[in-house]
Amino acid sequence: MHISKGFSLIEVMVSLVIASIALLGLAATQLKTLQYATNSFDYTISLLQGQNAMERIWSRLCVIQHDDPSLFQDQTFREWLLPPLAMRSTFTVSVPEVYKDEMVITVSWVDERMKENIDGANQVTLNATFMSLLSTCTRS
Repeated sequence: MHISKGFSLIEVMVSLVIASIALLGLAATQLKTLQYATNSFDYTISLLQGQNAMERIWSRLCVIQHDDPSLFQDQTFREWLLPPLAMRSTFTVSVPEVYKDEMVITVSWVDERMKENIDGANQVTLNATFMSLLSTCTRS
């Protein structure tokens, strides 16, 4: 009668293959999780860039509404609404050509790691509503 102690080489090899497949699955899941986390970060940065554009319009609202409506079309002003130069290769802010009290500001970003091409997946749309200021508002 033969008493076996321990595992055979085949049993060890089969368990290593199964463990390797499970670990590869976990690694792929971790990679996808990191991609989604980065995309979520880009979404947050896009919200901030859109809010920055709205706040900059607010700061010049009296001038745009009463003194110089063409300021909104001025190239220097429109450049001022955009993200910093270092971020412009990733983030794009779209503001309407003509000022209106209600407008849509869209911020989109490029994420090469995300393979899915879903319309609107890498963009944020903000509805900006500006109140009509009195002509006696303080201009600065």
